[in-house]
Amino acid sequence: MKDRIKDYFAFNRKEQRGLIILLGLLLLSVLINLFLPQLVPEKEYDIAPFQIAVSTFIASIDKLDSTEKIKPQKFSDNYSKDEGADLSSFIASPFNFDPNDLNEQQWVNMGIGAKIARNILRYREKGGTFRDKKGLGRIYGMNDSVFAILEPYVRIKEMEKAPSSSYINNNDNKNYTKPGNNFTKYKPDTLIIELNSTDSASLLACHGIGPSYAGRIIRYRELLGGFTSVEQLMEIRGMDSIRYNQFRGQITVNPQQVRKIDLNSVTFKELLRHPYFEYYLVKAVFNFKDEIKAYDSVGQIRTIPVMYEELYEKIAPYLDVKPSAGK
Repeated sequence: MKDRIKDYFAFNRKEQRGLIILLGLLLLSVLINLFLPQLVPEKEYDIAPFQIAVSTFIASIDKLDSTEKIKPQKFSDNYSKDEGADLSSFIASPFNFDPNDLNEQQWVNMGIGAKIARNILRYREKGGTFRDKKGLGRIYGMNDSVFAILEPYVRIKEMEKAPSSSYINNNDNKNYTKPGNNFTKYKPDTLIIELNSTDSASLLACHGIGPSYAGRIIRYRELLGGFTSVEQLMEIRGMDSIRYNQFRGQITVNPQQVRKIDLNSVTFKELLRHPYFEYYLVKAVFNFKDEIKAYDSVGQIRTIPVMYEELYEKIAPYLDVKPSAGK
């Protein structure tokens, strides 16, 4: 039994050399881990330049914020050109004023641009009256930031309260009448605007129409060639029945001012630009024209396969057929 155990733990010469080499490698790895950090010092990183750069950046941001706070009435060149005026150099010089009384030069003296001043005057010439401060902010071209500066200086006579009166019940004051203001209240429903001849400034007199919707109405009118009915305003992006019903009684349409399209002279691209003519319809109109050589009347498009009565009634007011030179 002892001999068997002895044989189990006994190593021949080759195994003994391998064991010695393995132990030597283990010992070497332990020594390297112990002494290598002392022989090769760890590299130190200087983060001072980074900290200086961060501090400089934060200081520049603070300086920029403080600079912008110093000039709250100076407008940048990023002002939207769609708002109707260039206010990049606008610096307000406001004074107490009634927007119903100022002339163009007085608006300009206040700092308002000439374009906005003319919009205000056109609005008043069309019968518009400023009943409250917010009415001035709805003028086409009036920037919200500019209005915020002018608003505290607005003094509308109609807004001023009539002096209070007290009634004394004695015989000396039987004929006393309560004083009141002499200003006529502006009733917007009495102002009727013809949709095909008006401008964006006049549209601001309507309930529910601000500069944005006034611009959309004018642009859509140009695309159509004019309105044939007031109901077409419901086709404008963003228009809903609530807003539409606010100004419906103030709008009228003269269909005679619609710009008509001659079916025999219009090009494919020109007809495609009209909002009511989709590609399939334009293609059908021109294919039928190729078959008959030329249109004799607008009613001929009724026979186009893709045409239906509702569509015809919609597009017919915009179409015309002018006699050719040979006829």
